[in-house]
Amino acid sequence: MKTPLNIILDQTYQGLKKIYNQKLDQVILYGSQARGDAEPDSDIDILIVLRQDFSYSQESNKISQLIARLCLEHDTLISCALASRRQLEDYNNSFFRNVRREGIRL
Repeated sequence: MKTPLNIILDQTYQGLKKIYNQKLDQVILYGSQARGDAEPDSDIDILIVLRQDFSYSQESNKISQLIARLCLEHDTLISCALASRRQLEDYNNSFFRNVRREGIRL
């Protein structure tokens, strides 16, 4: 039986696949949910990785309706970050190091 988190993650992933199709490289769960130390009111942190560089404002507009709908349906907060594959692989700031270390690819 799927957990509520797994249902939300499945719906998020499927929605992103519909929006991006081949442009979507991967979706990564990170933060307390990935580490297994989430509290009942913890948000769900996901990194959406696109294959190519992109305009952040255009892409955040594309996903805003999907994420808002899922947040309302499941009464939870889904926090999304966007990155290109190059950023995830090459950037060495604390955010990307953390995602690479603890993230779970969906």
